Amino acid sequence: MLKIDYTKAFERDIKRLKRRHTDLAELREVIRLVSEDTMESKETLRRRHRAHRLQGKNWAGVVECHVGNAGDWLTIWLTEDGTAIFLRTGTHAEIFGA
Repeated sequence: MLKIDYTKAFERDIKRLKRRHTDLAELREVIRLVSEDTMESKETLRRRHRAHRLQGKNWAGVVECHVGNAGDWLTIWLTEDGTAIFLRTGTHAEIFGA
């Protein structure tokens, strides 16, 4: 089981989602699956949430997945020293500025 930590940017993203009255249940489910860190939870993240590692020098080691079936709602995290650090959550444009 992994410990969970959040960056300040992730916490700001959560506040923005709450202001929009977004249901955060699907995000909590993704966080639970990441924290479980089992083969089954990783497979669920890959199949249901399309989890994959990002490419490029700025994103090495970072994992991205879609939150639920919300289309363009993503969350990104990295895992180091037994801790999953959630970096950002939001749309592609909000996270990557594209």
